[in-house]
Amino acid sequence: MSRTGEFQIIDRFFTHDAFGEWQSQGVGDDCAIIDTGAGRIAVTTDMMAVGTHFLPTARPEDIGWKALAVNLSDLAAAGASPRAFFLSIGLPERDDAWLEGFSRGLMALAAETGCALLGGDTTRTADVNGTRAPVTISITAMGALPAGKGLMRKGARPGDDIWVSGTVGDAYAALKHRWGHWQLMPDAAEALFARMDRPTPRLALGSALLDLATACSDISDGLRADLGHILERSGVGADLRWEAVPISPALRSLSVKAQQEAALSGGDDYELVFTAPESARLRIEQAGLLTDTRLTRIGKVTEGITGDNLTVRTESGAVVSTAVGGFDHFAG
Repeated sequence: MSRTGEFQIIDRFFTHDAFGEWQSQGVGDDCAIIDTGAGRIAVTTDMMAVGTHFLPTARPEDIGWKALAVNLSDLAAAGASPRAFFLSIGLPERDDAWLEGFSRGLMALAAETGCALLGGDTTRTADVNGTRAPVTISITAMGALPAGKGLMRKGARPGDDIWVSGTVGDAYAALKHRWGHWQLMPDAAEALFARMDRPTPRLALGSALLDLATACSDISDGLRADLGHILERSGVGADLRWEAVPISPALRSLSVKAQQEAALSGGDDYELVFTAPESARLRIEQAGLLTDTRLTRIGKVTEGITGDNLTVRTESGAVVSTAVGGFDHFAG
């Protein structure tokens, strides 16, 4: 899998030889995993903008919730327990009603997950040719890990099972409906809107997988793309069974072609995709029960190959391809 777009930028300009006392075990992963001497922590940061990551019509409460949720999902992918976050926000103008809603959604999830807001910064966005930049949000979240532990994208081995939590493709289908590209029945649309607007970071599951999974990522850019990151970092390939990919009843109301595009290429679900040896199947199923999380085996890790190292097939053996790739800010 070639590195293009935003990942090429990271590789070319911001990947360097390690120095300093704190060094990350997860460069290029969902989180940096750092041994501090006193313990091990996971750190992640995400920058989001209204108009790029959120529709301009999105409710401020939902923006606040999701801005924190996407960072907590990164901590979940590392198996970390959330402890604190820092918020920086750029505003085109002061809008107390918007800020009230934003902070209400943000702090509701913070309180629910025990992740305290400990600091940050507020600024006014630049005025360019009479137009101010949109609301821009940057959150850095930190989580605790047991000594010597932490899930990374590197570590998948040939023969491992590939698992995914929950269902995939829902948030993408909701976005396509809101854009007017796909048409959903009202009940289906409402179910998918909830997945897009208020994702649930799989924190309990991530912690439960610390001694079980060999590699893990959250699904922010799409199942193909995020599983692809695991395969690339691990130097392996994968075969997936299309019929095994977990699809919600609401998504099944669309055509098979739309289901495949949403489930394989659509992002924003913030589920976990992970690999684990066959010997861990029973314990993984138990982890799903204990964390009240649906878990599905969708394929196997194979020996690494050159070129496209991820194949999705139907039960009849037909290869499933989608015209849309995973999300990348700078692709193309």
